[in-house]
This record gives sequence, structure tokens and C-alpha cells, in this order.
Amino acid sequence: MSGGDKPDQSVVERSSVTGRRTTPSQRARFSRIIDAAMESASEGGYDAVQMRSVAERAGVAIGTVYRYFPSKNHMLIVALLWMFEGLRDRFQDFTVPGETPSDRILFVLRKNTDILETNHQLYEALVRAYMFADASATPELNALGNVVTEMFAKAIGVEEVSQPQMDAVKVIDDVWMSSLVSWVAGRMTADQVMAHLEFTVRLVFRRLGG
Repeated sequence: MSGGDKPDQSVVERSSVTGRRTTPSQRARFSRIIDAAMESASEGGYDAVQMRSVAERAGVAIGTVYRYFPSKNHMLIVALLWMFEGLRDRFQDFTVPGETPSDRILFVLRKNTDILETNHQLYEALVRAYMFADASATPELNALGNVVTEMFAKAIGVEEVSQPQMDAVKVIDDVWMSSLVSWVAGRMTADQVMAHLEFTVRLVFRRLGG
């Protein structure tokens, strides 16, 4: 995902800030702000994303940025949601390879984890925003959790995820996010994140026969 991509409209509509009754011009401004934030993060990481500089880059007043986003963390969480929606959509018409559910989930995790090193500063900024997000970003964080669950459900290969499978997905999701925090802090490499995830997935799905 490059900094020049445009946000999916579903992300804009899901935002608790913009709501569902936005005009085309409001959605365009929203998209430019997210795009500008991601470009700033790509160039200088988390600290480079400042509300005033994002406003200037997006060509909007700083008051407009604050009208949509109470903080830069909220802004970057929406960008993170956009990224995961794009990843989920890529898997919709794709047969995930693997003989077992754990094999297929590991394939999805590996594809998603590999992108960390493609733009280290951007993804570090997005994970930091996830770490520091407050209650104002709860709708976006909930939507993000739903997107991740949908990706894993696709990988498992079922139309409806059972409760034991859902519990397994939640454990894997928690381990994944905590591993990404360790990656941001420099305590784990991307390869170590993946090794930790593989151990977790195999252990969890062994109990489910997959």
C-alpha cells in the first residue's frame, strides 16, 4: 500500500468522526488527510505525523483535521483500519493455500507480517498509534478486530466461525498485536514475530484438531 493510494469509502463511512452522512467533498478531504498522514509517517515515522503539517500537506485548514480526528493516533488508527481492509479484500477472491486451518492462518499471517519491512517507518507509526489509542478510537479499533476475524475465518475455510474457533482467533490476534508491539520496541525482528506466531497457531489449533 503506497502513500498515494486513496482510502476505501467503507473506511470513511465507518469512522465515528465522519459518520455515514458525509458529502462527497467531506469524504475527499477525509481521504486527503489520511493520505497526507501516511505520507508523513512513511517519510519520518510516528513523530513526523503532526496535525499542522498533515493539514498543510492535505491542503485543508488545521481545524478541519481536528474536526475529523481528535488526535494523530485516531487518524493513524483509521489508516491502519484502511490497510487491513485492503488486505482482507485481497483474500476475498483468493484460495488460501494450506492443508489445515493452521497452515492457512499462518499463510495469512506471514503475508501480513512480511509487509512490515516494506515500509518500516509507516508500519511502526501505525502500530504505535494502536498502542497509544484512547477511547475515542474505539469504533475503529472494534472494526479493525472484525476485519482481522474475517481474514482468519476466510483462512479457516468456514462460512461461520464456531465459538472454539473464535476463541482461537482471539488468542492469535492478541499474540500478533503484542508481538508487533515488541517489533516496534526493537525487541523482536519480523522473523521472530513470525516464529512466535507459528508456535502459537500450532499450539492453539492442535486442541481443535487443525
